[in-house]
Amino acid sequence: MNKVLITGSEAAALGAKLAKIEVLGYYPITPAFPAMERLSKYIEDEELHCKFIRVESDHSALAAVLGASLAGARSYTVTNSQGLLLMTEVAYHAAGLRQPIVMGVANRALSAPHSRFPEHGDAVSQAASGWIQLFCENNQDVLDNTIQAFRIAEQLRNPVMVNYEGYIQSHTLEEVFVPNPEKVTAYIPLNRQPALDINNPRGVNTVTSPEFYSDYKYRQNDAMLQALTLIPSVAQEYNQEFGAKSSGLVEGYRIEDAEHALVCMGSIVSTARLYVDEMRKLGKKMGLVKVKTWRPFPTTAILELLQKVQYVTVLDKNIVFGVGGALATDIKAAAYGQGNKVINGVILGLGGGKCGVNEIQEAVEHTESSDAEKNRSEWIGL
Repeated sequence: MNKVLITGSEAAALGAKLAKIEVLGYYPITPAFPAMERLSKYIEDEELHCKFIRVESDHSALAAVLGASLAGARSYTVTNSQGLLLMTEVAYHAAGLRQPIVMGVANRALSAPHSRFPEHGDAVSQAASGWIQLFCENNQDVLDNTIQAFRIAEQLRNPVMVNYEGYIQSHTLEEVFVPNPEKVTAYIPLNRQPALDINNPRGVNTVTSPEFYSDYKYRQNDAMLQALTLIPSVAQEYNQEFGAKSSGLVEGYRIEDAEHALVCMGSIVSTARLYVDEMRKLGKKMGLVKVKTWRPFPTTAILELLQKVQYVTVLDKNIVFGVGGALATDIKAAAYGQGNKVINGVILGLGGGKCGVNEIQEAVEHTESSDAEKNRSEWIGL
């Protein structure tokens, strides 16, 4: 492996280049556009043989790569925020048509009010779309998860989103180990399964009667459940092949004897690691659960890590209005009937708001306080 200093956007582009994507559809949006710029330079310099389709909207960008995927091409796009929302109609088509598209999402807050800063609301808006969703702690994860996403998508015939946060990751430089290109090609060999043939035209996504629709959705859901087994095996093989340390579904950190665990996904995981280490120095048995795979939700894997934990603080950089944080809601549902754990969901970091060690400390103190109203989401930093 070579070590390079690159941004998260460059890591996403490099992952797509190493995967030898054949079609890139894109419409500019901040802060996702640097990944497109780097890919376009790879194409211009003839380092990547790829058709770059310049479109008039994010909706068209996903529609273009969906068409390319139906024709058998390895396809990729990148977007975020309102652009991802504009893609929603096509996102459901891509998942329902079982197309192995990979999309980078440089997570950004949603309007209104208008924001250019990071949070996970855009990814959460697609929770029920049928896309597998992977979250990245750092730029190494961006590269590793992007490469693995193509393997997962093409083996399951299911699209995959790779989420990394705007600016915090997309524009920040970190050291990243880059795997050998020839080995990556062997790791994700192209296996074309075209649905379209210009010599034999046929309809796609025609009207389906009720007796077939549920059966189709059952099979689609079954593929997502299969991902719970496939994703760890893909990560394990990736680590063995490239000497990497990529997570599978989840990752436990100092969790074996923990009495209180933080659960989170995305860039805040690194901050949570620092907090856990500081608490351990003070003799407090803190642990951490990093969620890499949010959809499908890895209920069993998370419950195994939290089995002996008394207190759970879930850190959510999103809000489902009137409900709470999306990750906390999933954790509470998973843990229902599993004992007397105290689970406190915390909303922080929205629209680029503070989500540092001090905010985590405040969240932990609230979880352990005797007068706290349990099992509801608290807001930190108002």
